[in-house]
Amino acid sequence: MKSLVRVGVFFGIAFVFTIILVIVQQALGIDTDKISLPQFGPGFAAIVMLMVFRSDGVKLTITFKGIPFLKYLGAIGIPIVVPVILFLVYNQFIDPLSIPTIDTSSLLIFLGGILLGAFGEELGWRGYAQKLLERNLNGLIAFLVVGVLWGLWHVGNFQHGLTYMLFFVFSTVGYSAVMAWLLQGTTYNVVLATLFHFAVNVGFYILQNAMADLRLVALNGLVWIGAAFVVFALNRKDFLQFGQKTQKDGLEKHHPSAVVQITDTPDAGRQRENQ
Repeated sequence: MKSLVRVGVFFGIAFVFTIILVIVQQALGIDTDKISLPQFGPGFAAIVMLMVFRSDGVKLTITFKGIPFLKYLGAIGIPIVVPVILFLVYNQFIDPLSIPTIDTSSLLIFLGGILLGAFGEELGWRGYAQKLLERNLNGLIAFLVVGVLWGLWHVGNFQHGLTYMLFFVFSTVGYSAVMAWLLQGTTYNVVLATLFHFAVNVGFYILQNAMADLRLVALNGLVWIGAAFVVFALNRKDFLQFGQKTQKDGLEKHHPSAVVQITDTPDAGRQRENQ
């Protein structure tokens, strides 16, 4: 219960930071096509939580080491393949659809912006909240709670109606489930989560011209909630294990003053993969 309360407080703080950053972005006239400052709200909230509740022994894991290449490939490939298939289905059976064109320099700036934004969000959603819940409750509760909160945090989608929002939350729950599966053995490595989130947002760009269409959002939501069911069914034992704690989490308990883990050793990475 304490972990759920912590995540509730985190969500409230994230919302406050998000609103502040919206105001800052508008006041400074920063183009949202280049970078979205509100995406850093969850990250700032996570840092606040880690500093205030050091006794929880949670810290962010940010490292490129100890992660198999296939995990990187899955983190980027899975979220890209799905929107490409949806693009083809929508274009063939619903309405003609085109990918927005953009010049090379603008594209690079755009991709850099969404990569930074994804990192800002994943510091909070996976680096802190989902990790905390999985450690103290279980993987199922973790991806469900964070998936729902992540979806509701996108309050702008309410303008399209409750049904639209419901299917959008289906998709964020699915993303959280698949990420939980990919992040197994990595102590919720923010780098890997960021790549997945980045790929999701690239997928949104591919589908941008139809993202206001309830039919497309429903298809996307059903595909991803279906993926959540599949991932859970294939990993039921792991997801229902109470209070999952890896060797790395145990080490964190001995160093509660640290809030960020940015280095790792190859031996430690192999030990986690063998668990």
